[in-house]
Amino acid sequence: MKLKSLVLAAALLPAFGSAFADDITVDLIGGPNVYSALVGNTHTEGAFSDTFTFTGFDGVGTVFAGLINNASAWSDVTFTDVTLNGVDVATADLGSLSIAAILGQDVSGPLTLVVNGTVTGDVASYGGNFTVTAVPEPATYGMLAGGLGVLAFAARRRKQQ
Repeated sequence: MKLKSLVLAAALLPAFGSAFADDITVDLIGGPNVYSALVGNTHTEGAFSDTFTFTGFDGVGTVFAGLINNASAWSDVTFTDVTLNGVDVATADLGSLSIAAILGQDVSGPLTLVVNGTVTGDVASYGGNFTVTAVPEPATYGMLAGGLGVLAFAARRRKQQ
């Protein structure tokens, strides 16, 4: 009985297609205020799930990013679900054009982007840019206020003389 079930399962497996999952580590370059990287991947027909883990930034910041499919007459990528640190990202499927956009999402800590989608056709890819703008620490604002205070004091003292 078990042998029949295993043979049946093995025979039906190709009918359901295959899913691809890639874990990709991406080094953010730049700094100390702006970090960026190019992201993307290529898949064959079927469902896929890519997890991008970003290194080089572990603070508080704001993310701006965009992904777009590289569509052709014989293949296409459709984004079904995209998240950044567990927060949903806006996606749109406009026929042969699929996009995902992050327009100023506040983040903290390690960054993880998960891209789920499907490929129709033999092989298709997507890509885009990922940028993080670091938010200055409160001490930086304190130093700025202190410096402006010193300048104001010096200007007032000069004016009195």
